Amino acid sequence: MKNRPSSRTPSGVSLLESVIAVAVIAVAVPLALGAIARAGVVGGSARAETRAPGIVDWCRIELEAARRGESELLPPIAADQAFPAGGEVMALAFDRDGALVGALPGEDYQDGVAELGDEDVFFIASLSGRPDDSGVVITVTVEHPSVRAADRRDTIPFHTILP
Repeated sequence: MKNRPSSRTPSGVSLLESVIAVAVIAVAVPLALGAIARAGVVGGSARAETRAPGIVDWCRIELEAARRGESELLPPIAADQAFPAGGEVMALAFDRDGALVGALPGEDYQDGVAELGDEDVFFIASLSGRPDDSGVVITVTVEHPSVRAADRRDTIPFHTILP
């Protein structure tokens, strides 16, 4: 006596089941990749917001040194002088942890930069100031990611006064 299958349904996967599986994958994969990309953007913004206050402190220290004529990175700035001079850019580069890397030349500021010397750059701080009755009102704009062109970076502006 031979053993015969009790039903006439063939085993395996039908064409309909295969099409449904491919459709599910076709929808799920782009959604998952989009979520991963968005998480990277949000993570970069969170890192910038966490590092920004420290970056602003570095900038303030350098600006105070520039007012005394002691900064190695910034040109001397008079107490009643607006800066930067017409059309120029005053910018400092910072690494992933928010540590100062160096002064950033204007062309690198505009085009974006990944490295300065042999150090990686992740953040750029652009500096400007204008005289006021109470001192010099300075604006430090923390920009990221540094590799993007200036008009495509995300920015976090800070304002304070140097007496």
